[in-house]
Amino acid sequence: ASNELPQPACPHFGICGGCVYQMLPYEEQLALKEKQVRALLDPVAGNYEFIGIKGSPKSAEYRNKMEFSFGDEVKGGELMLGLHKRGSFYDIVDVRNCTLVHPDFRKILVCVLEFCREQNLPYYHKMNHEGYLRHLLVRRAEKTGEILVNLVTTSQMTVDMQPLKERLLALPLSGCFAGIIHSVNDG
Repeated sequence: ASNELPQPACPHFGICGGCVYQMLPYEEQLALKEKQVRALLDPVAGNYEFIGIKGSPKSAEYRNKMEFSFGDEVKGGELMLGLHKRGSFYDIVDVRNCTLVHPDFRKILVCVLEFCREQNLPYYHKMNHEGYLRHLLVRRAEKTGEILVNLVTTSQMTVDMQPLKERLLALPLSGCFAGIIHSVNDG
């Protein structure tokens, strides 16, 4: 029998598809991971020594890379930047309070979303291949605090990204930017 925690650590738990095991005590999460790894290795590895799953020293704000998607929370709704709703390929959940990532991620996400809303930029619709905004990729090095931001769009519009760059550089972050990139992907 599982010992579920009384409260999920993240306010988006259950709606967002980013994490599904938060209600399990960490020891049970590690046991589940061991079972999954063994299920993958046993059929192909033959005889091997399994030394176990090493736990993380951090139980929150441990992700060093996130890819946030642009879309809407409901069809025809306001522009959203976040993670996919659990069980949905299209609906996006606002995850500005996500506990998987460092607070710097959350500040960057909000900054980019506000800029894109102000500019009335459309997100890329996968079905009809129209729109501009695709993804926001954020990486942050644990040891150095260096941050890389990559905004991925299509080439269907020309937008001056200088004001967004200036806003990002003005954010009160504990880390520092190593790079701010605008990538174009029409594929």
